[in-house]
Amino acid sequence: MEPAAVRFVRDFVQSGKPVASICHGQWNFVEADAARGRRLTSWPSVRTDLHNAGAEVVDEPVDTDGDITTSRSPDDLPAFCERIVQEFARGPQATAAERRA
Repeated sequence: MEPAAVRFVRDFVQSGKPVASICHGQWNFVEADAARGRRLTSWPSVRTDLHNAGAEVVDEPVDTDGDITTSRSPDDLPAFCERIVQEFARGPQATAAERRA
């Protein structure tokens, strides 16, 4: 992955702003060392890499852990889109409890 892209992902995740990723996009979190300690879902072939990068991997249509929302596949787009609209509306000022609500 391009170093500038890795820095962009790392910096954006560290900003505390809501981040969303679906399908294979979670590989960006692996490269940016942003998966460690996070609960994430993804396309099945990405899960081993997420696990090896220190993530807790779940098999759910959509999952939000703090400011990161992930989804497995295009089949999950309805749930994913609904969730990211909620997360983006809450913005970076939302507390962890508000994000889980």
